[in-house]
Amino acid sequence: MNTPTPVWTNWSGAVTARPEAIWRPRDEAELAGLIRAHAGGPIRPAGSGHSFTPLCASDGVIVSLEHMAGLISASPETGEAELWAGTPVYMVGPLLHAHGLGLANQGDVDRQTLGGAIGTGTHGTGVDLGSLSTMVCGVTLVTGAGDILTVDAKNDRELFEAARLSIGSLGVVTRFRLKLRPSYALNEASWAADAEETLNRLEEYAVKHRHFEFFWFPYADRVVAKSLDIAEGVRPERVLDIAGMKARGERVSAEEKAFQHIGRMVRYVPWTSAWFHRFLTRQMAAGEAKPGRVRWSWETFPSARTTRFNEMEYAVPRESAAAATRALVARIRAERIPTAFPIEFRFVKADDIWISPFHGRESVTLSVHQDPKMDQWRLFGAAEEICRSFGGRPHWGKQHRLKAADFEGMYPRWADFQAARRRADPEDKFLSPYLKELFETGIA
Repeated sequence: MNTPTPVWTNWSGAVTARPEAIWRPRDEAELAGLIRAHAGGPIRPAGSGHSFTPLCASDGVIVSLEHMAGLISASPETGEAELWAGTPVYMVGPLLHAHGLGLANQGDVDRQTLGGAIGTGTHGTGVDLGSLSTMVCGVTLVTGAGDILTVDAKNDRELFEAARLSIGSLGVVTRFRLKLRPSYALNEASWAADAEETLNRLEEYAVKHRHFEFFWFPYADRVVAKSLDIAEGVRPERVLDIAGMKARGERVSAEEKAFQHIGRMVRYVPWTSAWFHRFLTRQMAAGEAKPGRVRWSWETFPSARTTRFNEMEYAVPRESAAAATRALVARIRAERIPTAFPIEFRFVKADDIWISPFHGRESVTLSVHQDPKMDQWRLFGAAEEICRSFGGRPHWGKQHRLKAADFEGMYPRWADFQAARRRADPEDKFLSPYLKELFETGIA
């Protein structure tokens, strides 16, 4: 139940904490009792540690929901299912598929838990598709008072709206009820293309494909583009189970090993970035271009990500997408910033979630990555400055340097979210020093 631990580390190794204890409750009643009795340092829920900001770090208590994972119920008739928040995303597809259901969209990493992915607004790509948080139609959470509350659009609408994306600041979310769609297969294609031509044709690609994205190694003049479209009437015979999905995401391929060697080379010999970017573009295009490959959606969305990195992502208005991307690449080239990783470009539909980066506007996300052993802020600082100049909003789980005063002017419903947060956690049991910087003005 209550296991002392010397250190907690996130996935990339960039965030560490020395909590007094890690709680691993087996049900909501046990968790509620622990929260009611706790009078020490901040309580922070943690999933797989795939956030790059210190959202989960605490010198008090870290809560793991590893024993609260799996499917609770599913209804093909209503198209809804309830799952424990500790469920890793790679489990969700097989669990739902057994009931003929599937998520409308996913990101390209499936190692996160649902609690972490939904709580930070994780997303995939597609102009008609929102983040995972937009699929939420019900939430169960344990508040700072130790109350177990289930909220939805009809039952405490204000708290529900805040809980759809809350970065663990209202309490510990234990369950999500999700609105789903019938299981479906996706046809995958990828190709190399001229970068400038791709930027000029963004809207064409956006409306032509259900999912469109591209990867641009910024010292190259070509990008690797990728599209996914529903394969109507196709039901692939091959179905990966949970064990198969878990193993696939942990397998280190020959290509991944080669990329890791390149990353080390760029770390020690930074000027090699340009040559490697052109090489990696050719290699990625050759390895990815498999038009006509059809798999179930939850097998198609994710890719193995075994090379450790830190990440920054900003959501910019869709109409500024091309200009922001050009400006970012130009800045990297002008300042000769070394990196082995590409810029990732994705579309996300507008939503009405109070502190969602996509609140009230159609968006494009620009993601930059860096080796954890290299200087992060030479690249991230440039990306943040450019994206903010286009009105960008940061992903909550990825690196940024914004504070509460920045967010106050960024989100029209910021005050409403704050009111709901204080109602759920009046004693600030879930506010770590880092979260105080996000929610309280005047905190350095």
